[in-house]
This record gives sequence, structure tokens and C-alpha cells, in this order.
Amino acid sequence: MTTGSQRSSAASWLRRNAVFVALGLVGATAAAYAVVTLSSGAGGTEPTDLAASDPAPSSPVAPTAPEGTTAPPTTMPATTPPPTTTPPPPRPTGFPDASNTGVPSGVNLTQYSGPCTITRDGTIIDAKNVDCPLVVKAANVVIKRSFVDGWIATDGERASLRIEDSVVNGGRDQIPAIGYHNLTVLRSNVYGGQASVNCSGDCHIEDSWLHGQYLAPGKNWHLDGFLSNGGSNMTLIHNTLACEPATNSVGGGCTAAAALFGDFDPITHVTIDGNLFVASGEMSYCLYAGTDDKKPYGEDAHHIKVINNVFQRGETGKCAAYGAWTSFDHDAAGNVWSNNIWDDGERLGRP
Repeated sequence: MTTGSQRSSAASWLRRNAVFVALGLVGATAAAYAVVTLSSGAGGTEPTDLAASDPAPSSPVAPTAPEGTTAPPTTMPATTPPPTTTPPPPRPTGFPDASNTGVPSGVNLTQYSGPCTITRDGTIIDAKNVDCPLVVKAANVVIKRSFVDGWIATDGERASLRIEDSVVNGGRDQIPAIGYHNLTVLRSNVYGGQASVNCSGDCHIEDSWLHGQYLAPGKNWHLDGFLSNGGSNMTLIHNTLACEPATNSVGGGCTAAAALFGDFDPITHVTIDGNLFVASGEMSYCLYAGTDDKKPYGEDAHHIKVINNVFQRGETGKCAAYGAWTSFDHDAAGNVWSNNIWDDGERLGRP
């Protein structure tokens, strides 16, 4: 029999250790529940529906494959697939011309219905027939696999443009077919306009055909394939450069296939590499290379590289009316003249 003092001592102990007693009871209950659950499963009874009463498992469980199939791997796939890159098209065989520039064979053009002044960054015009001049005021604009019946010009410091695998007809205005800065032109057929490309800086022209400029009757326009009146960071890589219209009675006609003039800024950091200069007796020279004391900035040209180019002799035997080149200063900082040849393979010496 328990005495009053014993009951009092037990009550006092329970009060002091109530938390530990409660935890012990919870643990015992959980253990009993686990035993019952395992016994039910082992006995083949219907398992508890976890989805109805318990939270979902914290990690995904690999499904069981149907009979006769292979189970998928238990490792979950990466949430982001590895990036893929599209290799660039192969370089055109031979120098650029009608056979390897412009809209690729098999591309079906649909009519362009967008704005002629582009203000939305990242605009892409692809496989379109564009029948108006385009003014690009936005960044990262792309024109590809398209025919543009009108000149194209970047306008504003933010504007930048990439043209690839396209035909551009600059028309009959006294304006370049493509201008003026932050330009990339690849594998394109460019004709019409007063110049094929006029660059004031940051231009890359590659694998393209610049030709067929327009001279209005009775106008003394001066025409060029590639023209810069001042600027830097320009590259001409593996292009066909031509200026073809005949000189008219008022003195209008071709200046050069490529002309660099320090009219508004110095000509600096220009690379002319691996191009074909098409001969024409209608031009003064095939190349004006930047240094000219008659120009406001003509004595400030530097880092002009003219390398690996081919100059046609043509009917004059010297590419143009007066010669293949002029205005190159071998003593200017960074200037390089190397490995330029005539189309018959003879080395074309220093200017």
C-alpha cells in the first residue's frame, strides 16, 4: 500500500519531470504506430493512401517501368540543357560574286510588313522582301536572307546592325546603299547608291560583293565601293570591291573601289585583308589608303593594314587610271603593307 508521503513524493517528481514523461509517451506511441503499419504491409493488406493524408515525398521517386521495358535512370535530368551552337556557313568558294552572296537558294521570301524606321532593340528581319529604305535607330538589329529594295542606314549612337546573306539595292539616291556606323555585313550582294558602304566607324564587311553604284545623268557625284570620310575600327575581309559606272561629261564617276579619306576625322585602325580589287579605267585609283595632306585629318592616319589582297590589272595594266593604290604612309604608326599581289601572281610592291 502506498502511503500519503509516497504519493506526495511521486506527484512532486511528476511535476518536475512532466516534459520528459510527455516525450516518452509520444515516442512510445510513434513506435507502436510504426509496428502496426509494418505489420499491415507485411500481411498484404491495402496500404495507407499517403496522398490523401500525408505530405508528398520531398524528393522525386523514379517510376517503375512496365514489364518488358527498360526503367528510366533514377538520376533526374538537368534543369537547363547544355547550350548548342550553330556553326557559321562555310566561306564562299572563290571571291564573292552573284553565285555565293545574297539570299541563299531555296529561301522563299514573304512581304515585309514592319516599320521602315526600326526603333525596337533586337528586331530580326528574316526571309523578307522589303520595299522601303530602312532607318535603324535600335541596337542589335539583324537583317538576314532578305532582299531590301532601298538603302539602309544606322541613326544614333545606340544603333547597330548586322546584315547577312542578303541583297541590298541602294537605288538611285545620292546616298550609300548601306551606312554609317556599327555595321556588320556578311555574304551580301550590295549595289546601287552613291557608294556600296559608307562607314564612319566600327564596321566589319566580309565575304560580300560591293559593286554597281548609281551615277545620275548630269551629276558630278563621286562614287566608291567602300568609303570612309573618317573613322576607326573598320575591317574589310575577303570581299570583291568594285566601282564600275563610267565617268560622265560633268566629271561625275568612280573614285576608288575602296577609299579612305581623313575629311571629318582621322582614319585609324583599318584592316583590308584578302580582298579582290576589281579593275576599271573609270576609277582614279583602286585604293586610297588614308594619308593625304590635302585633307583636314589626312596626316593623322595610322594603323592601316593592307595585306593579302589581289588587284586586277585590267585594261590599263595598273588596276585603275592612275594606279592600284595611293595615300599609304609606310612610316605611320602601325601601318602594314604585306603580301599584296596582281591577279597574275606578280608581287605588288610598296606604294
